[in-house]
Amino acid sequence: MPQSPQLLAQELTEHKRQIVADYRRHRSPQRFFAAYSALLSHTVTALWRQMQPAGELALLALGGFGRGEMYPHSDVDLGIVAADSLNETQQQQIETWLQTLWDMGLNPSLKTGSVAELCAGAAEDLTGDTSLLEARLLHGSQELFARLRRDLDVQRDLTAFAEGKLLELQQRHLKAQAGSSLEPNLKTCPGGLRDIHTMLWLARVQGISPQLHRLARQGILTRTEAAMLRRSHRSLARIRIELHLAAGKPQEQLRFDLQPQVAYALGYTDESKQVRSERLMHTLYRAVKTVKQLGGILLPMLRGRISSPLPRVALNLDEHYFQVNNLIAVRDKTLFRREPQHIFKVLELWQQYSHLSGLSPETLRAWWQAVQKTDARFYADPANRRCFVGFFRHGGGLTHLLRFLNLYGALSHYLPEWGKIVGLLQHDLFHVYPVDDHILMVVRNMRRLALEAHSHELPFASALMHAFERKPVLYLAALFHDIAKGRGGDHAELGMEDARRFAADHFLSQYETDLLVWLVGNHLLMSLTAQKEDIQDPAVVAAFCRRVQTPERLTALYLLTVADMRGTNPKIWNAWKASLLETLFRSALQYFGGQTTSRDMAVSRRQQKARQALAEAGVGEAQSRALWLQLGQAYFVRHSADIILWHLPLLAANAETPQAHIRPLSATGGLQVMVFMPNRDRLFAGLCRLFGRHQLGILAAHAYVTDHQYILDTFVLQLPANCLADDIERISTRLQQALDQFVHHPPGAVEPNPSPHRLSRRLRHLPIAPRITLSAEETAGAYTLEIIAANRAFLLADIADVFAQLNISLSYAAIATFDERVEDSFLIRHPQLADTAFQLKLERLLLERIGG
Repeated sequence: MPQSPQLLAQELTEHKRQIVADYRRHRSPQRFFAAYSALLSHTVTALWRQMQPAGELALLALGGFGRGEMYPHSDVDLGIVAADSLNETQQQQIETWLQTLWDMGLNPSLKTGSVAELCAGAAEDLTGDTSLLEARLLHGSQELFARLRRDLDVQRDLTAFAEGKLLELQQRHLKAQAGSSLEPNLKTCPGGLRDIHTMLWLARVQGISPQLHRLARQGILTRTEAAMLRRSHRSLARIRIELHLAAGKPQEQLRFDLQPQVAYALGYTDESKQVRSERLMHTLYRAVKTVKQLGGILLPMLRGRISSPLPRVALNLDEHYFQVNNLIAVRDKTLFRREPQHIFKVLELWQQYSHLSGLSPETLRAWWQAVQKTDARFYADPANRRCFVGFFRHGGGLTHLLRFLNLYGALSHYLPEWGKIVGLLQHDLFHVYPVDDHILMVVRNMRRLALEAHSHELPFASALMHAFERKPVLYLAALFHDIAKGRGGDHAELGMEDARRFAADHFLSQYETDLLVWLVGNHLLMSLTAQKEDIQDPAVVAAFCRRVQTPERLTALYLLTVADMRGTNPKIWNAWKASLLETLFRSALQYFGGQTTSRDMAVSRRQQKARQALAEAGVGEAQSRALWLQLGQAYFVRHSADIILWHLPLLAANAETPQAHIRPLSATGGLQVMVFMPNRDRLFAGLCRLFGRHQLGILAAHAYVTDHQYILDTFVLQLPANCLADDIERISTRLQQALDQFVHHPPGAVEPNPSPHRLSRRLRHLPIAPRITLSAEETAGAYTLEIIAANRAFLLADIADVFAQLNISLSYAAIATFDERVEDSFLIRHPQLADTAFQLKLERLLLERIGG
C-alpha cells in the first residue's frame, strides 16, 4: 500500500535522525553516505511511483546524489528523461511531485527533457554535463537511460571536457586565494573536495572506474597514494558532515563561530575554543595539503591520457632530463634517490627553462619520494646549498618554485625552522594566511615589484626595486622575516639568528649578511613609525634615520615593508598607508641627503610659505599677524606645510567664525576635514560619532586648540569601499551639511552611540584583550598613549569621551587599522599624567569603554 507524502516525510525525518546517530558511533563517512543516499533514493522513488506521470520516462539521480555522496543538507539533484518533449500534463504532474519534495524539507534541483534535449543542454553547459556523467537510474526506462549515456559519450569532446574542468579548478583556486584561508570553503578551497571530484571526473570520463583501488590497479596511483587520498577524503568528509549538522543547513564555509562546535563533534574536546579550532584546522590543513600534492601527480597524468591539442614531442634538455610537451621528465626515475643533488638540480633546470610548467607526473612522484628521505646530510652538502641560494640569485619563477618546495615538504626538510611555521595560524585579527603562506605571499609581492609587467601596480616602489642592486637579499629577507613566529619570544630577534646562520652556510658576503640580518630584525620598524608616530615632526624622522643608518637600508626596508603589508590581508593595504610609507621614505631620504631639518628650521620654513600664500591671497600683514597670534607658535610645529597652506587662507577672512571644510585627497582616495569652532567639552568625540554615522573611517586626526580657545581639528577620512565619483560627491555634500550644523549648533550632552556595538563572528570567536600602554615623551607633560583593541564602530569616540571626562587634552591621534584590529596612538597632555593613581584611573575607564 503506497505511503502518503506525510508518512514519507515522517519516515525520512526519523530515519535520517537514526542515520546521524549511527554515524556518531561508527564515524565512517562512507557508511553515512550509503545509508543516507539509500534513504533519499527510497523517499524520492516512493513519491515518484505515487505521482508518476504517464509515458515512457526515466527518473535519475545526478551529481553528488548520483555518485552517492550526500551530506546532511546537500541538494538533491534529479533528472527526468522523456522519450519526447514533456507535454503540459506531464509538466504539471512533475511540478506537483517536485513541490511535494520541497514540502518534505528536501532541496531538489531538476533537469528534464528528451535525450536530444538533455544532450544539447550538456553540450552547452559543462556543469550540467558533469552532473549527467554521474547519473544513476532510480526508476523507469532502462532503455532511455542507456541511450542518454551512450549519446552523451558519443558527443562529448574529452579534450574540451578535461581542459574545461581544469580551468574551473584553477578559477576556484584563484577565487579562494582572494578570500580568507582561515574560514575555508570545504568544497572549493585548494585541496578541497572539488579537487578530489575533478580527479575522479577525469577518470570516469575516460571509462576508468573512479574507485581509488582501481586507479591504483591501472597504475595511475600507487597503493600508498590511493590510501593517502582516501584518508584525506575521509577527513574532509567528516568535517563537512559535522559542519552541515552544526549549521543545520547547507554550509560549506568553515566559519569561525562554527569551528569549535565542529571540532568538539570530531573529538577535540579541549576546554579552550581556540585550541579546539586550531586542532581542527591542522587536521583540515593536512588533508588539503595531501590532496594538492596528489593532484600534482594525478591530474596531469589523467589529462595526459586524453588526446591533447599539444603534440607529445620529446626534446633533450641534458643528459638526465628531457622535455615532453611542457614538462620536465627524468630518464632514470632512480636518479633522485641515487644522487640527491638532483632534487635541487632539476628545479634549477626548471628555473632556467621558464617556459616549462613543471615536472611530469612520473618524475614528480620519484622526486617527491626522494625528498621524503632527505636528512641533515642533504643540507650539509655545499652543492645543495649553492643550488638553493642560487634560486634567489636567479629570481625567475621564484614564487612558484618556493610554493612547490613548500607543498611537497622539501622546504621543511631543508630548513627545519620552516617546518615549525607550516600551517601555523595567526590569531591576531589581521593576518588571513597561515605563517608559511603569508611569507610566500610576501616573496611574491617582492618579485612583482621586480617585474616590469607589474610595475603599474606600485610605480614608485617598482622603480626603486628595479634600481636596487641586491634583490636576492630582499627575497631572502622576505623568506626569513617571520620564520621564527610561534616559538615564543621576539620573532624578529630569533629570526635574525636564523638568517645569520643561513647566510654563513650559503656563501653570502659579509655585506649581504649584515643587510639581511638587519632587515629581518627591523622589518616592523617602518610600518610602526609611519602608522603610529607623527612623521611630520623632524625629530621623529631623525630618530627613525638614526636606526636605519644608510640610504640602501632605507630603500630595502621600504620595499620589504610594502611587500609585507600587502601580503598580510588584502583589506589592510590602502592608499593612505601607502602614502604614509612613501612620505616617511622621502623625508628620510632627504635626511640622508644632508637636508637635515631641525624643528625650528621646519617651523620657520612653514611660516615663510604661509606668509607668501596669504600675501598672494590678498591678506594684509596686520591681518596675518593677528591670525598668527591666535593660532600660536605650536600650530606651526604640529602641522605640515600642506595642511597650513590649506588652513590659513580659509581662516584669514574671519578667525572668529565657526567653520568646517572638506577637500578630497586624490593620492589616498579619501577626504580631509577641517573643523574650526569655539572649544568646549567632548567636541572631538562628537565629531568622531558624526563621521561614524556617515560610515566614514578615521585614518588620522590632529586635534589642536588655538591661543584664543578655538579647536582646529583636522581629520583624514576613509570612504566606504568601491565608491564612485558620484558617491563621493554625494557623501561630501551630506557630510558638509552635517558639519555646518555641528559647528554652529554643537550637541549639548554626551551623545549615545547610534546602535549597540556589533562584533563580527571572527571577533566573537577570537576576542582580543585590549592593551593600553602609556609612556612619557621628552616634552614636559606630554605622553603617548597606545591602545590595541578590537576594531568596532565609534571606538575612537568612546576613547575621546574618556579624555573629556578626565580633562585630558589630545594633540594628535594616529589611527592604524588592521582589518578587525586597531593599534591607535594618542599624544595627550594633563598635569597629573605622571601620577600613578591617575594613570590607573585612565586605564580603568578606557578598558570599561573599549569593552563597551
